[in-house]
Amino acid sequence: MAKKPKSKLNEWQKKSQLGGICAKCKRQVSLLTVDHIVPASIMDMLDDTGEMKYEREDNFQFLCYPCNKFKGCRLDKTCSKTLQIMNDLLK
Repeated sequence: MAKKPKSKLNEWQKKSQLGGICAKCKRQVSLLTVDHIVPASIMDMLDDTGEMKYEREDNFQFLCYPCNKFKGCRLDKTCSKTLQIMNDLLK
């Protein structure tokens, strides 16, 4: 049986373990989380295949755990990519 190809989300999750700078608070941290700029729950409503939330790399950003927990499943109006992605999804 052929191996299932790795998703883009899986690749980002591996990179997040290397640490780096949080896109929101700009702090250097040893472990980041992968955040969906447009939350996965909203992506599910707009994509009936269910694949878009895992493969759309422009919808990913690295956040530290506190910033990701605070954002939760809300849209962040301060993120410049939010409106751009939403406009693209609604075309």
